[in-house]
Amino acid sequence: MSRQEFETLDERIIETTSANLCHLIERLSTTRERFADRLDYPIDIINDYCDGKAIPDYKFLLALKDKFEISIDEFLTRTDSPEDIYFEKMREQSGINTSSDEFRGQFESESPEELSRLCGNFFCYYLDTENYKGKDMNPADAAMNYGLLSIIETGTVTGKPTYDCVAMLGKKDRELIRKIKKNLDGCKSIDEIIGCLTDEHLSKYIYYGKIRTSSDHYYLSLAHENEDKIAIILHRPNSRKPKYIGGIGTVNSVSRGRQHMPTVQFVGFSRYALNMSEEDIYHTMLLNYPNYHATQETEEMIRTFKNLYMNDENTGFSFTESQRQILIQSNIERIIKESLTRNLMRYAKVSEVDDDDWYHIIKYYGIKTEE
Repeated sequence: MSRQEFETLDERIIETTSANLCHLIERLSTTRERFADRLDYPIDIINDYCDGKAIPDYKFLLALKDKFEISIDEFLTRTDSPEDIYFEKMREQSGINTSSDEFRGQFESESPEELSRLCGNFFCYYLDTENYKGKDMNPADAAMNYGLLSIIETGTVTGKPTYDCVAMLGKKDRELIRKIKKNLDGCKSIDEIIGCLTDEHLSKYIYYGKIRTSSDHYYLSLAHENEDKIAIILHRPNSRKPKYIGGIGTVNSVSRGRQHMPTVQFVGFSRYALNMSEEDIYHTMLLNYPNYHATQETEEMIRTFKNLYMNDENTGFSFTESQRQILIQSNIERIIKESLTRNLMRYAKVSEVDDDDWYHIIKYYGIKTEE
C-alpha cells in the first residue's frame, strides 16, 4: 500500500471506531465518564476516541474485548454488525430500558466463576453415524462411539482468562479412552493436552474450539481443521456446586462414512467413566426411543381376519387364498405406514428431566478417581 492509501485507511478506521464507540456508550445508557471508569481508562483518551481524534490503541481494544465480548476486527472495520442492528431495532420497537441490568447483561462477558466449574476432562458417549441416513442395524457395542473433551482455563495478556476446548472423538475402544483420560488428567495446558493426543497418533480425531454460556445453556463450538465443525448444546444446571460433572445434549456435525451428511444426535459427557455395559449406555442415549402400543391396530387386524376367514356367508363374498393374502398384506402395510407417520420423530429434544437422569447415572455409575 502507498502512503496515501495508509492515510486513507487510518481516516476510515478513526471514523468507524468513533461511531462504534459512541454507539456502544449510547447503547449502555451511560456517560463517557462512567464508561471510562468501567474500563479504568483516562477520560481524555475516551473523548479523543469518541471525537475521532485518534485511533484506539491495542490496550483499549483488548479491554473492550474482555469487558464486552466485542470483536476487535468488527469494531475497527464496520459499523453495521448484525448484533448492533438487532439490539438497536429492539430498543426502538420494544422500548427496552437500556439502563437495565438485563440489557447491559447482553454485552457483559460471562463470569469466569461459571466457566471455571467446567474445567477438566470428560468422557464422551454418542452413537456412530457412519451408516447411510441412520439405517443402523449394528448391535450396541458396534453402534457406540467414545471420545474425550478437555476444557481448560488459559491466561491472556490482559489477565482475564479464556476457556479453550479440545476434543478427541470417534473411537470404539473404551479401554483406550480410559487410558488416554488418565494421561490427560495430568496435563496442565492446551499445549500438553494436544501434545498428549498427537503422541498417541490421534491427530485426525482432534477438534478444538471455545465454550460460551447463556443463562440456561452451555455452547461448545469445535472444529477439525477445515474438514468438520461441530456445535454442542448442553443444559446449564441450576447448581452452585464447584464442579460440573457432566450432562447430555445435542451435537450437530457432519457424519463420517461413505457419504458426509449433516447430522444431529444426542451426546453425553461425564467427568467419570461410567461402569455400565455398552447395551445400557446405548439405550440411555436413545432418549426418543419409541414406546409403542399396538392395541388399536391389533383389534383392527382381528376384525380383518374374522371378515376374511369366518364371515363369508354373512358378507356374501368368498375369497381365494391369494385374495386373502393381498388384503392382509395391504392392511398390514397401511397400519405400519400410519403408525410410523404418527410416531415419526420430526425433531429431538433433550429436556431438563433427561439431563437430570443423566446426572444421576453419573452419580450412580461413575467410577470416581483421585483428580
